[in-house]
Amino acid sequence: MEPWQYIVLVGAVVAVGAFAMPRKKPDSNEAPQSVRNMETALDQFMENMEKDNEHLIRLIAESQQTAKQEADSKDKRIATLEERCGQLEKLLQESLVKPAEARLQAERTAAGMAGQAAYVPAEPSAWKEAAITIENQSPKSNSIHDRYSELFRLYAEGKSIEAIAKKLGMNKGEVQLIIGLSKQEGSLHV
Repeated sequence: MEPWQYIVLVGAVVAVGAFAMPRKKPDSNEAPQSVRNMETALDQFMENMEKDNEHLIRLIAESQQTAKQEADSKDKRIATLEERCGQLEKLLQESLVKPAEARLQAERTAAGMAGQAAYVPAEPSAWKEAAITIENQSPKSNSIHDRYSELFRLYAEGKSIEAIAKKLGMNKGEVQLIIGLSKQEGSLHV
């Protein structure tokens, strides 16, 4: 228990004891003096307790205010970080999609399709359709395995997509796209 709790307990015992003791006759001057001393001591004790309680209430209010300010600060930081995360996801998506689109466009140009209407998908889900269109327009002898023989050699050796991308200076998304297109090419020719 806290020291102040012991004091409260002792004070309560003293107060109960004072009321329980038989009272002496008032003809003596000492009895009223000791009662006055007891009352004075109890009054001082109560004043001290009230001051301590006020101090504790003030400390609790200050700590609650500090905790609220910290929570608000953390909420703002979380919102800022979520916004930045969204921006980074958008940039990452753009960095994966645009190089793949540029490579597809370069392959069409290299295959002699520069004069034809070009379709470059903006969404990764449309890459499948674009790959089929490119394969249908390009000569059958120029397969994706021929164009990316080094990539498929590394893939056949069991290298990870990250390792292939790093070795060939490509993005992981490009490597995944090329491997996916080769699987599609294989299923179209079967």
